[in-house]
Amino acid sequence: METEARAPDRTPRLSFAIPYYRGLGFLGEAIDSVLAQDMSDWELLVVDDHGPEPADRLVASYADPRVRYVRNTVNLGLGGNWNECVRLSRAPLVTVLHGDDRLLPGYAAAVLAAAEAHPGAAAVFTDAFNIDGDGRRTLTLADRVKNHLPRPTGDHLVHGDDGLAGLLFGNYIICPSLCLRRTAVGEGPFRTDLRFVPDWEFTTRLLLEGSSLYGVRRPLLEYRRHGGTETFLLTSDSSRFIEEIQLMRERADQCEQLGLERSSRTARRRLTVRGHLAVLAFTDLVGGRWRQAREKCRMLWSDVRKNDRVGVNHANPE
Repeated sequence: METEARAPDRTPRLSFAIPYYRGLGFLGEAIDSVLAQDMSDWELLVVDDHGPEPADRLVASYADPRVRYVRNTVNLGLGGNWNECVRLSRAPLVTVLHGDDRLLPGYAAAVLAAAEAHPGAAAVFTDAFNIDGDGRRTLTLADRVKNHLPRPTGDHLVHGDDGLAGLLFGNYIICPSLCLRRTAVGEGPFRTDLRFVPDWEFTTRLLLEGSSLYGVRRPLLEYRRHGGTETFLLTSDSSRFIEEIQLMRERADQCEQLGLERSSRTARRRLTVRGHLAVLAFTDLVGGRWRQAREKCRMLWSDVRKNDRVGVNHANPE
């Protein structure tokens, strides 16, 4: 690794680690949102995954000893760079903040208080607002559905069969809001073979292993949805659904073996995943994207029939 700034000697209470590849404008907003936190005992680490737009000059322009920059000598990929963010962080708690998202000023104080009050929780997460590419708050159909997923209305622990079933029903945890307890999750918590669901795999694995998560029901992150995100690109060619269906099948079997009946049943039905796939197939059909609509319909029909063969032939989206 190629480190551009030396970290201060004192260990901070909280690390913010930004996995970065491209998008200097968005990265500047993310860094600014960390600097605007209500508490100052933190470090910020930008981990550049050998991307096409190095961010060394931008990070250096802040001239803040709490802010440092690392550029990977090779590209580690999505999960690999998230793991590198955790590994290089020095605080006992670390938030892997995405480079195109923004924190609200009260985030750090809220997650630190929750982590201190619930020392058994492997991670703390918060609610989030959604913003578009221009930073305006927005609400898509998928966001509206997530807002109505069954879960407690107040701050709460997520644990056991009920907690896991709720998270398997719908992935309501916004990944960059997660504040991880490093002693509980280790230095490589994310699977590197997954392109779209490393966060969902990670949080459900924690619950499957008997850990708990703590949810703060205040929106303290602005989560950006725009056409250049990995989420958008993977949704357009159905890759995300292959991973989601495979993950749900794995979890269904694992939960059944452990006697987690509600979670196993929820994972086998995967109503939210199937519903999302059906809605996008209909949207493609209405938009005249016949090939993409057929692809999603075939995948949905195959899954409903419990066909073990999930994969389909993927071409680049038109």
